[in-house]
Amino acid sequence: MMISSLAKVILIMVVMTGTASGAHPLITDDTGTNGKGKFQLELNGEVSWDKEKSGGITVKEKGYEAGIAVSAGILDTLDIVCGIPYQWNRTKEDGAIVSDEDGISDIGVELKWRFFEQNGFSFALKPGFTIPSGNEDKGLGTGKAGYGITFIATKVPLLPSI
Repeated sequence: MMISSLAKVILIMVVMTGTASGAHPLITDDTGTNGKGKFQLELNGEVSWDKEKSGGITVKEKGYEAGIAVSAGILDTLDIVCGIPYQWNRTKEDGAIVSDEDGISDIGVELKWRFFEQNGFSFALKPGFTIPSGNEDKGLGTGKAGYGITFIATKVPLLPSI
């Protein structure tokens, strides 16, 4: 039986590659904005687990998160984004539940401002901050505010006119 060249390449890629994992917040973005008066709703989820053995005790942690992010176009080049995550966390030591918590985690607020756009190139700034709304004692938040800024560059290929 003959295997096509494409099938061989795909088989090699599957066999030779390792595992890749991602966690929220994923920081890939483009400079696109919603436009004035337009909205976007994003839903995401995450599952995590860890198992460690230390001092003869096996600790297993499982976590789940469901998030919702709503962005609204304030101007054609400016969006405001609010992300609200809900978490479920459970920890077991040698099979006995030692922690089982759920609730809202830290809420994030961001602005995305596209300040330059010409010949398929565009640049944006995305400052944001995190509100310590999750209960730190239950493992649902950091207990402190955070902030950051992201610089975004996008190049869109220009299509030839027909």
